Parts: sequence; C-alpha cells; structure tokens
Amino acid sequence: MNQKKTLTSYFTEVFSGLDYGEEFIFTKVKNKYLGLSRGELVCAIRKLIDELEKMGLKRGDKVAIIAANRTEWVMTDFACMFLGIVTVPIYNSLSPEQIKYILQDSDAKACFLASSYIMDKVLAIKDKLPELKTVVSYDDFDEMNRVEGVIFFSEMMTGQEDKPKKCMEELMKLAEKVNEDDLLTIIYTSGTTGTPKGVMLTHKNIYSNVQSCQKILQIDRNDAFLSFLPYCHVYERTAGYYLAIFTGAKIYYAQNIDTIAVQMPEVKPTIVIMVPRLLDKMYNKVLRRGDDLKPIKKKIFEWGVKVAEENWDRKSSLKWKIANKLVFEKVKERTGGRIRFFVSGGGALNKKIGEFFEGVGVSTLEGYGMTESSPVISVNRPDKNKYGTIGKALDGVMVDFAEDGEILVKGDLVMKGYYKMPEETEKTITNGWLHTGDIGEIDDEGYMKITDRKKSLFKTSGGKYVAPAQVEEVLRGLSYLDQMVVLGNGRMYVTALLVPNYEELRVYAKGKGITGSNEELISNEELLKAIERDIKRVQSGLGTHEKVRKFRFLSQPMSPETGEMTPTLKVKRKVVEERYKDLIEEMYYDI
Repeated sequence: MNQKKTLTSYFTEVFSGLDYGEEFIFTKVKNKYLGLSRGELVCAIRKLIDELEKMGLKRGDKVAIIAANRTEWVMTDFACMFLGIVTVPIYNSLSPEQIKYILQDSDAKACFLASSYIMDKVLAIKDKLPELKTVVSYDDFDEMNRVEGVIFFSEMMTGQEDKPKKCMEELMKLAEKVNEDDLLTIIYTSGTTGTPKGVMLTHKNIYSNVQSCQKILQIDRNDAFLSFLPYCHVYERTAGYYLAIFTGAKIYYAQNIDTIAVQMPEVKPTIVIMVPRLLDKMYNKVLRRGDDLKPIKKKIFEWGVKVAEENWDRKSSLKWKIANKLVFEKVKERTGGRIRFFVSGGGALNKKIGEFFEGVGVSTLEGYGMTESSPVISVNRPDKNKYGTIGKALDGVMVDFAEDGEILVKGDLVMKGYYKMPEETEKTITNGWLHTGDIGEIDDEGYMKITDRKKSLFKTSGGKYVAPAQVEEVLRGLSYLDQMVVLGNGRMYVTALLVPNYEELRVYAKGKGITGSNEELISNEELLKAIERDIKRVQSGLGTHEKVRKFRFLSQPMSPETGEMTPTLKVKRKVVEERYKDLIEEMYYDI
C-alpha cells in the first residue's frame, strides 16, 4: 500500500485502479436510487478546487460543513483536503448560538450548508462573524427566496469537465503537496459538560485508523454500506465513509433514521455502522412481530426467539437449523438478506441483544473509540466476537491502564490536540498517552470492557462508589424503558429518572389489564408497582449500594433539541439534574 499516510494519496492510489464509470454512492430520490460514479466524483473535486481558490481560500484555512450526508459533502471534503484546507463539520441540530461558537472559534472563512432551515440559522448570526466571508448552499432556492451573498453549489459546478483521467492527474500533483501531519479536520466534541472542544485530527490520524480497521473488517468491492449516522460524527466519517470509499465498497444514503427499515430490503447492505439505541429498537420490533401472528405461527415464532437467545453460539445444532428455516430467514430478509455484520459503537451494546441477533444469524461487532482517537480504539473480530466486550485494540494501538483503571491509548490515532486549548491538551495527552476518561478492564485474550466514565462515577453518602452506566445497562434489560439516568451522588441511596418506550409499555400494561393515555400509564399505581418489582428483579446481581430504590418517569424524552443530550445522544447529567431537581428531591423526602 502507499507509504505516504495522507488521505489524498490514498484517494489517488485507490481510485486510479478502479472503474471510473462505476456508480458507488447512491441517494434515494422519488423512490429511485441515483448513483454517483467515481469519475463524476473525481471531476467534481477538481472543479470545486478551482472554485475554492476563486473564493481566496488557501492552505490552512477553515471551511465549515453543516449538512446531512450527501454527495456534495464528499465533494467538499475531498476538494478541501487536496488544497490543504481544514474542514469543520457541524451538526445541523445545533442552535444558532452553538453554531456561532464553532464558526467563531474555528475561524471558518466559508460555510457549506443544506436546507433553508440551516440557512436561516447561519444568516441570523453571520453579521457577528467577520471571518465568515462565503456561504454556499447545496440546495437551490426559488429566485424569489434567493438570499444576497449566498452562492448556489449547482451554479459553482457548471462547466465541470468530464475527463476523469485528466482530472486525476491534476489531483495527483496536488496530493504530493499534502503531508501526513497536516491538519485534516477540526471536530467539535459536543461535550456533556462545559464548552465544546475542537479536536484536531491530521491525515495520519485518520489514515492509520482506516488502515487498522480494514485489516480486521476486510471490506471489499462486494460490500455495500447503508449510511445514516451523520458525517460530522467521526465514527461514521471514518468507519462508514472513508473506509467504504478507500476499499471500493458502495454507499447508500438512508433518507433518515425512520426509513432504515424500509431501505434495508431495497439496498441489501452487507454492513451497517450502528448505534446501540437503533439495535434496541430493531430488537423490540422483531419481538413485537409475533403479536400479530395467528396462535400456531405465534408459538413457532416465540420458540424461534427462545432458540436465538439460548443457542446463539450453537448454530450447528438441529434445533437452530430448524428455527433458522422457520423464523430467522424471515427476520434476515428484512435486513436485505446480505448482512455480513453490524458494527456497533457510540455507547454500550446490550449483551443480550447482541447475542439475540447473533442467534438469528446477524453478527454485531461492538467497538470502542472517541473523537480524540480518530475514533476507533478497539473492535471485536468477525472470526472471534465476544459479546459483552468492546473487542481487542487495533493493530498499532497501545493500551495501558492507570492506577484507577482509566484506559490510556497511544499510537498514530491520537489527535494532535484541542484547537486553541493547549492546557486542555496537556491534561488529556501526557507523554503521548491519551487519557480516555473511561474506566475499563481487559481479559487474558486482550478483549476489553468499559465499566464506566471516570467523571460519572459517584459516591453515596455511605462512601460507596457507584458506576451509573453499569446500573443503567441493567435497567435496559426492561424493554419498556427507553432512557434512564441513575443518580445518587452524596445521597443515602440510588435513584433513577426514566423515560418509557410507550409502544412497549402499552403492550406490557395491556397484559396486566391496564390501558390509558401516556400520562395515565406512567401515573397508574398498579403499573408502577409492577415496574418496581421488575426493577428489583433485574437488579438482583448488583450490590446493595448500587440498586435503584426509587424512580420517577419524565413526561418527555431527553434529546439534543431539549438540551438534555449531546448530538451524539449522551446525557448531559448536570443539565438533567438541574432541570429536574424538584423531581429528584421528591425521591429523597421519605427516607
């Protein structure tokens, strides 16, 4: 493979050996999948490079991208790369004030965006951003709604050449000027506390991560990715975008998270980069399918589910083979029937759910990482998958543990630092070792487990430490619970704020002869007592000091829009504790 650890050299080397006419990125438009060929991408990048230079942009300048996954995102990303321009991806769910902070802090000189909704956010703050000279819209608006000073991407790209070989030769010359230690991107971590930090990742950081992931996953031109996580999340950007592009695989864009179930059978993906929450929903949907079946078929289905859960690691057994024919094949058809594996990251995978899908015949490789490590640190192996672990460290990644159990990481994947935050960088990286902030352990075979976030560990008034993530993972065993926040710092006992999965809760309540609106269900005394019994049951393996003794239901889900979660769906504990302090105090009145 190429010796220069840059994504630009990687791009020219890989694309030069592939068919320029082959379509490889697909977007669903009016029930049809429109494809972008490699040649079209190469020529679009070359054209966009000229346009960026006309804007006065040069090496080291920053360009923001605020858009959902789309082909224009890819074009902009690579055009910036070849010119040495640093991309700053921004979640489109952020508020105008949050977007303003990132644009200001990053010194962005141009902003590429999609939709009038995002346009309105940016135009509302543009006057306060003197560095921001250019705004480019991926979407065209009616002439009547045209905004002064906004450039349409489509107009910029008129007159694009259709000579991929010639364009590639020019890209090769530009690639020679890019060095492995050049800054590739600044990704602002959403942060569950404090100010967002700009993580500086170089070409070498991302290149090494893609290479190490490929050694394990062995992606090839027969693979197809269904992409739904945003590219501004480095997990999808590295594992679902760069990895696919540099291995000749195809990418299909999901229209949104709600259309995944419809699009899976359409595109027949082999790999989907997942988050645990979606797998939870898929699991519950599979179980609910049995409710609508006639008695005999329902019994067969329930038997099949039991076989999947109990025989997930014994697929050679006659029982599994019968269940596969009668039940599992139908479940796999709904995923398109070609899945090699799901990759799960961004949170803890419920071991039971992982084993269930394995039992059905769909492997889920749980991994671990963070933005500061480009991001993948470890992942399970397709040939040896240990559920309940985050897998083994990637090749070239050194792992150590601090005295308190914190995972430390060293290697080419470790970020350059935090943008304009040297003190924060020094706190996070010492002697080349990245302090992850996660407490973990490792077994004899090198497979790791995360036991908690270092910062989220709390101590009860009795002096006992509690790892809330472990307790929350236990509560996730109840299918009718969707979100939970375990509390108890400095208190006599542990409590929890819960958000139900109302669809599941309604089924659960109906089985007990209880019906009503959402509000009526979460205040029904009989139902609350049943839930309390369930919580006691699933907590039987926890220490006395770890067990949730009281709980309250929240009236609405936590989300990035409410400010209680980050864009990557991590709970902002301080925000939650402040917002629901009266409800929390209620749980400690009667001691």
